[in-house]
Amino acid sequence: MALNAEMKRPCDFVARYGGEEFAAVLPNTDISGALAIAEQMKTNIENLQIEHKYSEVSDHVTISLGVASVVAERGSNYSQLIQQADKALYAAKEQGRNQVQFFSNDASM
Repeated sequence: MALNAEMKRPCDFVARYGGEEFAAVLPNTDISGALAIAEQMKTNIENLQIEHKYSEVSDHVTISLGVASVVAERGSNYSQLIQQADKALYAAKEQGRNQVQFFSNDASM
């Protein structure tokens, strides 16, 4: 519910993508809008203050988010978009967790 709270339009949705991974689909949202929503999702989880006794990052449950954006065109390769979001997610985890990172073709994200 804390992630879904940021889905304001009928076309936006959050779904489980893997064991502990979720995907948010935000059609017609630019990268700055997606980053703002991701930051709010992170804040929503932090505000729940769910105890996490065994975490090396925090005493409470936190989330790391990877954001990627694409302008859809006929023949768009959505698997590439997923790979980009995944790279940004792993960058967030590698840089300390509990943060939002976005995909960039640059070395820095």
